[in-house]
Amino acid sequence: MNKKNIFPISSMSDWNVDDTLVETDRNIVEIINKSLSINSYTKKMSRINLVFMAMDPTTHSFRPDRKFWRWKSGSFDMYVNVPDYEKFCNATHKEAKKIIAKLYLASIKKYLWKRKDFDAPKFYKDVKEVFKPILNS
Repeated sequence: MNKKNIFPISSMSDWNVDDTLVETDRNIVEIINKSLSINSYTKKMSRINLVFMAMDPTTHSFRPDRKFWRWKSGSFDMYVNVPDYEKFCNATHKEAKKIIAKLYLASIKKYLWKRKDFDAPKFYKDVKEVFKPILNS
């Protein structure tokens, strides 16, 4: 598997979200994939995918958070809603990047922390360090 596909981030959004905001994940993907190796945290997973969802929680398009472990491919997918839809819709690119970085860290704690086949505390610490320029901006 190509290294740049190890920690993908993608999005789902409704029509209220500016397309350029959901594209802010590209920079985060580049940073995390350049800096980290999945082999430092697990032998079973080959990919960890965050899909952040920016959906109006008052509409039928809203979907609950969930995770999928695709054991045959080794892919662990996390579907997580942005915590404040209105704030994300009105965010600048810098603010959106910070929201996504925080969401990634929260997702590690929510979905990977208790897995016995994954060193989530080390991954969390390393991701937080990689995201430090984003989080402190």
